[in-house]
Amino acid sequence: MAANPPAAYTLAAMPAISALICCANSEATLAQACESLAWVDELVIVDSGSTDATPDIARRYAHRYHVEPWRGYSAQKEFGLSLCSHDWVLLLDGDETCTPQLAREIRSLSDADLAQKDLFLMRRLNYVMGRPVRAWWPDWQSRFMHRHRCKWGGEALHDGRFSDPERTGRFKGWIEHKRHSDAGFSDYFSGRRMDERLMLVAREMYDAGKRCRWYDLVLRPPLTFWKFYLLKRGFLDGAFGLLIAQKAAVSVQLKYAALWALQEERRAGHASRPTDTPAASATERSN
Repeated sequence: MAANPPAAYTLAAMPAISALICCANSEATLAQACESLAWVDELVIVDSGSTDATPDIARRYAHRYHVEPWRGYSAQKEFGLSLCSHDWVLLLDGDETCTPQLAREIRSLSDADLAQKDLFLMRRLNYVMGRPVRAWWPDWQSRFMHRHRCKWGGEALHDGRFSDPERTGRFKGWIEHKRHSDAGFSDYFSGRRMDERLMLVAREMYDAGKRCRWYDLVLRPPLTFWKFYLLKRGFLDGAFGLLIAQKAAVSVQLKYAALWALQEERRAGHASRPTDTPAASATERSN
């Protein structure tokens, strides 16, 4: 491992590029993430409060390392972009790596190429228990962007960036998620982790005007299972693909169950509020 931030590759036609990693407690994967970015001109790491060896690893690789309390999935990356020196930025998490194929594609872009685009999409290959998840491919991500020319958005558990389709490009290369992670069964199949996220997602759905109907609970889980098991060819991965599809179906079922529970809670709250009577209203107006 390099004792200092790695020297960047330079190409005459290649614009300066920053890379941003937002992470926390990523000691098992951060070094691989940083080494996959050795070709960028600047590496910025934003740590949301690690208690392991992440800070020591980050300081060995980063040109700029900053500790910032967690702001949320989009807000944390937006803050990190403000620390970058260059307009074009590649975004990674601490458990992701940039493949050589993707690095070559980005390095081949000229200023003229980038003048025509604001955002580039790339695929992400996800790993669970050390195995690639066929059913989640291609999992398109918006990770290479001009930091002043994109709109931000996303969901409670995800972030996203948007641009005019005509100014959005696509790479053939990809990033890899948890390729080097030693996380086991509980990392993906943990009920505790799911519980922590359910109400967060349900509140976002409710605030967006979505409501759970009886047919959501009946139809969505089996349709989700068949989507990932058949349409996305999870069956080719044997028992592993079956587990992935089952987990997806359970997640959808619990997500809509949490939305239903939230609806009932809000409905009960409204029903318990006292209704104004003419006398009460007159009293209130006199005060």
